[in-house]
Amino acid sequence: MNPGKSLTKAEEQVMHTLWKLGKGFLKEIIEATPEPKPHTNTIATILKILVEKGFVEYSVHGRNNLYKPLIGRTEYGKKTVNQIIKGYFEGSPARLVSHFISDHKLSEAELEQLMQQIQSAKNIKP
Repeated sequence: MNPGKSLTKAEEQVMHTLWKLGKGFLKEIIEATPEPKPHTNTIATILKILVEKGFVEYSVHGRNNLYKPLIGRTEYGKKTVNQIIKGYFEGSPARLVSHFISDHKLSEAELEQLMQQIQSAKNIKP
């Protein structure tokens, strides 16, 4: 995968479907795509673009292509979060967390879990 390339919203939708399936033929991908479904030709074109961008590979089975993601959901999520941190939070993960805390986006249980993770990280000796 080219680390400099990101996905459009439509491409992300197809990737989410592929991640859910693990792999699939065009027909299976279309069936698993949530409503409102893009047109079949649109999904086929997006798959072609995803192959060109290096996010998806395919193997030929008779007259059909079996598509498989080359990047996992978690890996792509980390890449996306890092781009957000770099672009909107001056490269500081702490500023991102601070944003969620100040906007009351974290529940009390999530804050407690975060505090435990911070404490554990402090106790790890390099």
